[in-house]
Amino acid sequence: MKTYTLREAAKKIGVTARDLKQWEKQFAQWITIPRTSQGARIYTEELINQFRHIRTLLADGRRPHEIIAELKQANEPSAPPESAVMEGEIIDVPRLLRHGAPYIAEQLAARMKDDIVDALKQETVAVVRQAMDEVRGKLDDIGEQTTSAAETVRRSLHDYKEAWQQKTEQLHEHLETVVAFCHEEKTRQEEERKQLEQRILEREKAFRELVLSFRQTATSAVAARTRTNKWWKFW
Repeated sequence: MKTYTLREAAKKIGVTARDLKQWEKQFAQWITIPRTSQGARIYTEELINQFRHIRTLLADGRRPHEIIAELKQANEPSAPPESAVMEGEIIDVPRLLRHGAPYIAEQLAARMKDDIVDALKQETVAVVRQAMDEVRGKLDDIGEQTTSAAETVRRSLHDYKEAWQQKTEQLHEHLETVVAFCHEEKTRQEEERKQLEQRILEREKAFRELVLSFRQTATSAVAARTRTNKWWKFW
């Protein structure tokens, strides 16, 4: 039996692969797509014909619930065939073998279809719920980690702010000390300058007095010498 991939089936039907996936979800109760062990979809000629029929119905303006009703009516057997195995009936293996393996597979698939679909739905719901719980747990962990990281950053910024304020206050005190020292040093140098100027003035005054005294002494000596000369001349 020839089978087709998703893209090949979409090309044969004349639709997109996205349309096939959407129809598979809408009519999942009546159309089941088998898959490989790797999860790839497998399309048979019967499935392709079914999807072609769905495309035709949609093109005619039929709504999805109307198509579902038609598929339901088509899948409901009008009368059990002669070779069908009824519930509680002893299976006639030679008779089934006469119809061949495809007929047996079709009968088994028809009987097990609803059970398989329900089991798949329940398993899918359980898997989705488990995945959602895991995602919620991861999100909660991420939220807690984010909150913890934010608190750590906030504390670090607070400690840094306090340390910076402390350093700033220490620097301010140091600057005040330097300013006070500079002011005191300036006052001291100004006082020393004044004292030095005072000493210079005193020394200049003493020097002037010394010069004046020297001049007075010299004048007196000259005058005495002159008187002495005049005495000799008198005699």
